[in-house]
Amino acid sequence: MNPIVLLLKNRQFQSIAGIQVFNVFGAQLLAPILPLYLSSHGLSASQIGMVMGITAIGALIMRPSSGRSVDRYGSRPIILFGQSVLAVCFSAYFWFTGFIPLLIIRFLHGAAQSFYSTASVTFASSVESPQNTAGAISLFTVFTMVGLGAATSLAPLLYLEISFFPLVGLSLLSLAIAIAFAFFRARPIAPLKDAERMPFSSVMHLPAVWAPTVCLFASNFAFSTLFTFVPLYALSESVSGYSSFYICFAVAVIVTRLAVQSLTQTFSAEMVATVASALNVMSAMVVIVTPSAWTFGLSGILVGLGFGIIFPALTVYVIQRIPPAVKGTALSILTAAGDVGNALGAAILGIVAEWFGFRWVFASAALVVLLCARYFYVTLVNKSDARQAD
Repeated sequence: MNPIVLLLKNRQFQSIAGIQVFNVFGAQLLAPILPLYLSSHGLSASQIGMVMGITAIGALIMRPSSGRSVDRYGSRPIILFGQSVLAVCFSAYFWFTGFIPLLIIRFLHGAAQSFYSTASVTFASSVESPQNTAGAISLFTVFTMVGLGAATSLAPLLYLEISFFPLVGLSLLSLAIAIAFAFFRARPIAPLKDAERMPFSSVMHLPAVWAPTVCLFASNFAFSTLFTFVPLYALSESVSGYSSFYICFAVAVIVTRLAVQSLTQTFSAEMVATVASALNVMSAMVVIVTPSAWTFGLSGILVGLGFGIIFPALTVYVIQRIPPAVKGTALSILTAAGDVGNALGAAILGIVAEWFGFRWVFASAALVVLLCARYFYVTLVNKSDARQAD
């Protein structure tokens, strides 16, 4: 039977898919319109930037604790803990509009998201046999994108129709459905008892964790750079039709993630991730050649293929090579790299754009991916080839 059909019939996968769709939808429904709401209450652009950005800091700080908690208590209790804190954060918007309270709310939002995301991806990686882990992770991320796409497309329209507070209520309703899936349908996955657990720093310095972490950082660095600067680059060059980038990306990433399991079964996960990095390099370079709707569409296809492949492939690589007792910790480190890459790509290269122009932005992103991919390849792929030769 087709592995995707088997996954969709798996009660545990159905549970985590339902949890993820409604959790992501509830969280992302507020993200696109929160800056508008804050601006209407008198916050300056710099204050809004700090309120929105501190979420990533909260997530990053709590990643070590979230990983250890998943390893110690199991993923389901930590999913419920993260969701409960998110519910408190959403509810707080009914009462607080000041700068300092909002900083605290958004910091806690990031911390809660760290616990939830680490636990949910660990749960998704545990619902199937090791041979089907890539398929489970890939299909899990497809459901993530369904929730994300629905929320970000509907949020601006709903904000205009029903205003902010009813939208907060809708977010809480979606989160309540996600909590119901976690509490009533998902079955606990017991943590390993009496297993030796390595310190966080020791797990991070394992080559099987650190090298994929560097590789994923570079991928998300390029991804956030393209998503942020493609529209600005198109406008600066008086090119219309840059929406082809986003359309092609969405199609490519979903199609690719449905095929990741076959790729990782045919080729090694590290080789698949290396090819994905090469695709990310090409996606950044192709828009430099000549900006047009066609090249933006081609770039969207390339980054969709690379981005669609790399996270599931690296997750599978890490899970297959680290002790099960520290799986949560290892995955928290890996996903933290994505957070850092997303945050730094736009922030650092925005300065490059002001001083040198957009072509240097995309060239810099390609160089970062190239250097990190080489490190990943030399550290893992060459050693793997050498072991097979022995």
